[in-house]
Amino acid sequence: MDREAIGSENIHAALDALLNLPPLKKSPQLSAFLSYVVRESLAGRGSLLKSYTIATDALGRSTSFDPATDAIVRVEARRLRQVLQQIYADPTCPIGVRIDLPLGRYEPSFRHVAPPPPGAAPVRAEDEPDGVRESEQRYRALVEASAAVEWRTGPDGGLVQTFGLSARTGLGDAELQGFGWLDVLHPHDRGGTEVLWRACCQSGTPLDATYRVRHRDGQYRWMLGRAIPIESADGAIREWVGTMADIDEQVRAQEALRTSEERLRLAMSAAEMMTWDIDAATREVSCSEIGESLMGVTRGPLDEFLAMILPEDLPVVLASLEPALRGEGTYDAQYRITDHEGRLRWLSARGSLVRTPGGGARLIGVACDVTRRYPDPVVIERQRLMA
Repeated sequence: MDREAIGSENIHAALDALLNLPPLKKSPQLSAFLSYVVRESLAGRGSLLKSYTIATDALGRSTSFDPATDAIVRVEARRLRQVLQQIYADPTCPIGVRIDLPLGRYEPSFRHVAPPPPGAAPVRAEDEPDGVRESEQRYRALVEASAAVEWRTGPDGGLVQTFGLSARTGLGDAELQGFGWLDVLHPHDRGGTEVLWRACCQSGTPLDATYRVRHRDGQYRWMLGRAIPIESADGAIREWVGTMADIDEQVRAQEALRTSEERLRLAMSAAEMMTWDIDAATREVSCSEIGESLMGVTRGPLDEFLAMILPEDLPVVLASLEPALRGEGTYDAQYRITDHEGRLRWLSARGSLVRTPGGGARLIGVACDVTRRYPDPVVIERQRLMA
């Protein structure tokens, strides 16, 4: 039924009633999930509901959330569907508007349901195994399609079931069960991961950890492990459901980038080169640390930096700088400055304009002290007099 026909007030009332029932009241994650998708739908943004927005806006994930490596939204959606199914399957359920989360999407559906007949007996979850079994099969298919490892543990954190970990590690299920799975972690990661995992099991805090896992070929690969607790009706943790996603390529790429950036930093420091950029709109300048030794400052208005340039060199600098700030060519200039200690320095600077995603622009470049290339006029004069 169309939500306009039901009415927003009736849907809000149904949502409040659901959130006060024990299965949702004792699960902040599911309550936050359901509240968010219903309110977004009533605000006309239901078609925009995606894993990323749900994870970051409702479930507390950071803006770096990646649905390809973090299955929390799929896991919580599966749990929510099961809970809603069990609530509405109870003939004594007094809620007159049914809120469902259809398979394959996160925008909820709404429809009126008939009130329960007098004296109706509640239906137990075990009386409806088919729906739960189908949901379980669909969830497992999603895990397999995402190439993630899915695992489950008891309340104490001991592994009881896994899908995909044996194929990756070459170990049998019996070897991995309990805390045997820790043996496939890299020795340097094993202790810290175990301490973190046991702490999560005691506090009920979701797990979010990275560690290296030994694969069947003997090589270690970085994995992202995440897990959330599944609560029983009384609020106690019944089990943990988690995933492992292979992030080895991303980790190695990030490490290679950090190494490259550090090498560049060391090379520029050895060459006494300074990086700088100018915001084309605000004309604010920021420089790397070496700017402190070259000019005594690393940040400030462009006019303050231009004031250090000798007056006779300033027209040449501006003739190259201003067009570059407008995107009309590159900036290339050599000029003299009087630094913060009153010394005369020759600087050589180059840069080009870079457009930023927000529609802005920055002139980015490098500069270095080339004073040694230019003879000191006092020395030249002394040599002329001695000749």
